[in-house]
Formats: sequence, C-alpha cells, structure tokens
Amino acid sequence: MTFSANRKDTINRSALRCGAPFLIAAFLFTGAAFGEEHKFSDHYSTNVDPVAKQKLGEQTYKEVMMFFHEAEKAVETKNLEALMDLYSENYSDGEHDKKSARQIWERIFARFDNMATHHNMKLVQVSADKNMVVLQCNGLLLGVPDLSKEPITIDNWTNQDHVLIKEAGKWKLIGTYGTERKRLWFDKPMHPLF
Repeated sequence: MTFSANRKDTINRSALRCGAPFLIAAFLFTGAAFGEEHKFSDHYSTNVDPVAKQKLGEQTYKEVMMFFHEAEKAVETKNLEALMDLYSENYSDGEHDKKSARQIWERIFARFDNMATHHNMKLVQVSADKNMVVLQCNGLLLGVPDLSKEPITIDNWTNQDHVLIKEAGKWKLIGTYGTERKRLWFDKPMHPLF
C-alpha cells in the first residue's frame, strides 16, 4: 500500500480547480438574479399609515405592499401584461372595466416614458378573513412626454379608495372609487389603477 503526501499548495490548486467552477456558477446565478431585480425610479414613493401594518398583520401587509411594488414595476417597465394581471376579471371603476383600463394604459404607455407614481395611503377597511382591503389613497402618476423634458403629472387623485381582493392566492384590484372628475385626454373620468 502506498501513501502519498499532498503538499499544501497542491491541495489549494485542487480546491481551486474543483471549487472555482462552483463559485463562478454561484456568482453568475446570483449576479443574474440581482441583474433581474428592478431598480425603482427616484420619483417613486409609497407611504402607508403605520396603523395599516398593525391591522393587517405582517404577512397580509407584505403581500399588499408587494402588489403595489409589482404595479409600479409594471408601470416603469411598460409591461402591460404584468400590469393587467394585477386587475381582477371583475374590475370596475365607474363606467370602466378591465378592457377599458387596458386601453387607457396602452395610450399612456405609447405617449409617456420614465413613469413613476407617488402614493400616500391609509387603511380604511379590511375583511375579517383578510381577503379584501380598502386603502384610501392620494397620489400622482408622473411621466415624460419627451426625453428632453421633465416629468409631468399624467394623473392625480385625492381620497380614492382602492379595493383589493385575494383571488386564487393573489391580490387583485377589483375597483377604485371616489369623486369623478375629468382627467388628461380621457374620454370618461377615470383613475386607471392607483
């Protein structure tokens, strides 16, 4: 029987030879994951009354906030399909339904770049099973109609109630309610999502 002694530098070379591909793969995988994360616009902000977290509980609060983050990401990246996936099939806003909301977002995405939103929200109501929440919101939808200009207000809203329901485990917007008023080049009064 023969034994061979490995020198310290041989072990290090062996470790590098075997471990390097693993480390590179891990770096590339995590780097790709980091690269796919969306960096929100500096113009985006969401402020929620701290009482909401107490009333909703940690898990529901995180899920509802994730809904608004996903909506913002879809707006900033002009991802119409991701945005429309946040609407319930039963969505209603005055005379609008999901189909007309889609048309409005198509018009907004075609005309504006560098969009972002501001939200100031407070919890108005939550169902006993925590599958429906109503958040009253004041806010702005900003966008740039020309790359050489600053953002302008595309839409703004005051005391609008956003009604979210949980459908098949996902939060969806089922309606937005508040005082109707005319808005920038819309044929019917509407606040499209937030």
